[in-house]
Amino acid sequence: MDKRETKSTTRRRFVKEVAAGSAVVAVAGAMTSGCSSQADTLEKRLETLEKRLQQVEDVQAINRLQYAYNYYVEHMMKQEIIDCFSDSPDVLLDWLEGKWKGKEGVRKYFDVNQVPPVGFRHQLIPSAGLITVDPDGKTAKGRWYAFGGIMMPMPSKAGEKPEFSRSFINGIYEIGYIKEDGIWKILSINWIIPYGVRIKDGWITPEDIAGPMLKGQGGAPGPQMVPDISMDKNDLRYVTGYIFPHHFNHPVTGKPSSEAKLNARLKPIKS
Repeated sequence: MDKRETKSTTRRRFVKEVAAGSAVVAVAGAMTSGCSSQADTLEKRLETLEKRLQQVEDVQAINRLQYAYNYYVEHMMKQEIIDCFSDSPDVLLDWLEGKWKGKEGVRKYFDVNQVPPVGFRHQLIPSAGLITVDPDGKTAKGRWYAFGGIMMPMPSKAGEKPEFSRSFINGIYEIGYIKEDGIWKILSINWIIPYGVRIKDGWITPEDIAGPMLKGQGGAPGPQMVPDISMDKNDLRYVTGYIFPHHFNHPVTGKPSSEAKLNARLKPIKS
């Protein structure tokens, strides 16, 4: 039993003992033949509330896992993605291009040796999540929309401004989850794409936005706002491929994520 499960179990035991103590007081203070049945009823109600509380906590943990997974997919942070999955042999990725089985299949698909090019973005926004926890509390299913955009750098010659393929994707996830040692993990993903939209023009990069500002060129007409601290020309937020640091640790491993290492590849834009 890990620390998370121990903490949860200890809290429930405390609640149960307090409630049981109250029941004893009630029984001691009552001189009717119905005292025993009242205590039994209170115990059953307590058990029901404990099950409901556990289910709420399970849904919250699954939500957190799913949201974290999608943040890692945005920049294809492969090790963090792999760590979201169970070690069970029943793990399955059911993609349009085929199926990958087990944790080794997940590692094969998300090959950490293949680093995505700088500027790759695959932002999928999970929404309308509907999670169903099985009665045993050990497995669950979830269904999500995952609408978002993909930006893929295209080959370009040295000195040329990089070009990108751009598209919007509407996807649907059916995802299986499993609880291992008190921690929820992904067991399976079934994914379809009902439609996509290819964008020829109109998708701009952070450099397109920040470049004019770094050169001192104004934005919208009218009075200009003067900041208390001027723009930092070394700020990597203006650079394509920058990963905004995550405030949270990995929901399965508990480790910080690797964006600092990936951001180290980037260089500030020239004003």
